[in-house]
Amino acid sequence: MIDMTRFTLTKHDNELFSIIKPVKQNSEEHKILAKWAIDCLNRVLPEYRLKYPNETILDIAVDTLKAWIDDKIKMWDARKYTYTVLKLAKDIEKLDKPYSQIVRATSHCLATCHVPTHAEGTAMYVVSAIKLINEKKENVIQLMEDERRWQLEHLNALINNHD
Repeated sequence: MIDMTRFTLTKHDNELFSIIKPVKQNSEEHKILAKWAIDCLNRVLPEYRLKYPNETILDIAVDTLKAWIDDKIKMWDARKYTYTVLKLAKDIEKLDKPYSQIVRATSHCLATCHVPTHAEGTAMYVVSAIKLINEKKENVIQLMEDERRWQLEHLNALINNHD
């Protein structure tokens, strides 16, 4: 696990990336990563909903990815909605950086349907959101470490239960 005192969005967590990178597009593992990305996102999405209760873009993105997982829509149709999510991220980033990280996590979550490694982006942006939302708390590093630990354990459990 990476040292959360040196956490940055620009560097891979080698332990996490070693699990995600080998996943082939359009495989059963690809869908497991998409489910895992949703689970990661759902750890911070309730906070976003509390702050922005009338905003539905993130919920539509999650529902779109679920439709792709269930083979109800094609990848290209699902992927198109990422641009709507990214526009929202850019719109709120200057005003609300912590919550824009949740929006960016959502865009990576949905983009997982296109490229499996976007699942890592979801996890990274969730940790970034936790860091920024809790930056004034003494235990912020512990919260980040706990999240990454949960992410790794949950991903391994999903993969191992699939075999």
